[in-house]
Amino acid sequence: MMSRGKRRQVLKNILPVSSRFHTTGMGCLARGYFETHYISQLLIFSFPGLNRDSIKRVHRFSGLENLEKALAKGNGCILIHPHFGPVHLPLFHLGLLGYNIWQLGYLRKPKGLSRIGETVAFRLREEYESIIPARIIDGSRFLRQVFRHLKSKGTLMITGDGTGGGEFLGRFKAFPFLGKSMLFPIGPGLLAIKTGSSLLPVFTVPDKERLTFRTIIEPPLFDPDMEGSQDEAALTMGFISLLEMYIKQYPWLWHFWDEFSGGKLLV
Repeated sequence: MMSRGKRRQVLKNILPVSSRFHTTGMGCLARGYFETHYISQLLIFSFPGLNRDSIKRVHRFSGLENLEKALAKGNGCILIHPHFGPVHLPLFHLGLLGYNIWQLGYLRKPKGLSRIGETVAFRLREEYESIIPARIIDGSRFLRQVFRHLKSKGTLMITGDGTGGGEFLGRFKAFPFLGKSMLFPIGPGLLAIKTGSSLLPVFTVPDKERLTFRTIIEPPLFDPDMEGSQDEAALTMGFISLLEMYIKQYPWLWHFWDEFSGGKLLV
């Protein structure tokens, strides 16, 4: 992944919006972006050695009480997160803590890999992902089981910035984002409204020490007790506003800078 061409593309895409960030140094941003990619990809190989106690050495939660309050309302809970930082870490930790948690996503097949990459690296990654104490649901299929899961007070993690790789599952709409117009899925907000589930944004950021992380569970964008009408577009915009805030502080953690160009995410 870390080719000169890829680095140039990332820098080209970041530069037009870099004045919005709370940090400077394009070289550092590009290096941090690639570090984030490899940490997110490789951290999963440490999961077999982690349990409910030892995972505290690398990860903790802030705002877990927001999840508890949401579940106490008697409905399910949707945790909406971007491709930001090590994406599997909060899912794995919540599973270890005993939450009945599912992840809705796009189950990718190996593309463009060598024979060794497909038969060894990709398959090994699939094997390690299978030990995550959560159920991974293919978002391209009928979601009746997801509705049942939420109605039975389950917790669902779902991405709020799409799937990447040029794949668009479900309904997307263009929203203002970092001074441009980008396609975002409106499905998470729509699912929350239809099921009466609370919708809580989730962001994973570096903690105080290097290679340790903290997942912040924000207060709900939506819950069944909120007054006034809410629609999926307003809920999506609420998530986007938070995503912009986190990207401005930690721009290197967002995974989609290589696609932040015409024809893929922007419209």
